[in-house]
Amino acid sequence: MRTISAIFVAAVLSATPAIAADAPRLTPEQQADSDALRALTKATPVLQMDRVELHPAVKLEGISMVTADARGNIYVIHRPTAPDADPVVVLDATGKVLRSWGKGMYKIPHGIRIDSAGKVWTLDANLSKVFKYTPDGKKILEIDVGGVPDPKREFCGITDVAFSPRGDGHVFVADGYCNGRVIEYDGSGKKVTEWGKRGTGPGEFNLVHGIAVGPDGNLYVADRENGRIQWFDLSGKFLGQRKYGGQFYNVTFDAGGQLWASVHPKGVSLDDEFNVIKFDNATGKMLGRIEGRSHELGVGADGSIYPASRSEQLLVFRPRK
Repeated sequence: MRTISAIFVAAVLSATPAIAADAPRLTPEQQADSDALRALTKATPVLQMDRVELHPAVKLEGISMVTADARGNIYVIHRPTAPDADPVVVLDATGKVLRSWGKGMYKIPHGIRIDSAGKVWTLDANLSKVFKYTPDGKKILEIDVGGVPDPKREFCGITDVAFSPRGDGHVFVADGYCNGRVIEYDGSGKKVTEWGKRGTGPGEFNLVHGIAVGPDGNLYVADRENGRIQWFDLSGKFLGQRKYGGQFYNVTFDAGGQLWASVHPKGVSLDDEFNVIKFDNATGKMLGRIEGRSHELGVGADGSIYPASRSEQLLVFRPRK
């Protein structure tokens, strides 16, 4: 593993922005860690993409994740405050509402992914449940992950899901907020195995916030509060890691197998210094960035990037033709 040098960190300390009044106070080690990330992102060029803001005829609140199907329809999971509102909303590429569902089923809607068969998977970070639907919202599977260490905490459950490349219908669930593990289930929702624990060592996690299968068939995990990405084979064997510092929020791959994620320094407001990053798969180098908040991250078949703003703002970044 290649780490950021102390000399490189020291070179950017003078450029550190003011810390937000409500941001947590950092130790010197945490500050240096975040400054390392800050230096990397500042040295990365901004990608030239078309920024599109959509305004659907439905109120979206606290958008947690956005993704798209093969037709370019957009699937949003958000956190509505109205009890009669649906947390899952489907739009066409222009933002026209096509359908919605999920009223009364969620406490903290968190993740949404679409598998290769077009089925829609969502996750609740409080209930620690996975729901699988047909594209029109018919529920066909529910997985109650359980094992929540502290039910009194709002965020103490699962975050994301990835799909086995073996064609066996298995899924891998990131159980990250209080636990530090990945759980494998078969196609019927039966638990197969689990691995990982909380910590900072190889194969350990401090908030598993995102998970995805790469073009090499391995599992890539966004270890958020450890500021790194780790990767494993499908049995959970640790294969490698890259540490960037700060917070490493998520991980996803586009149709061409390109790695994307979003990163954020610690100690500053979540409204500031968030960047969606395009990485070199082989070296881990940051190739380009999109400025803006992205709690979770989706990517379309056409290369469009869907950051989740955790607000009412629904943005799409489309490749320029």
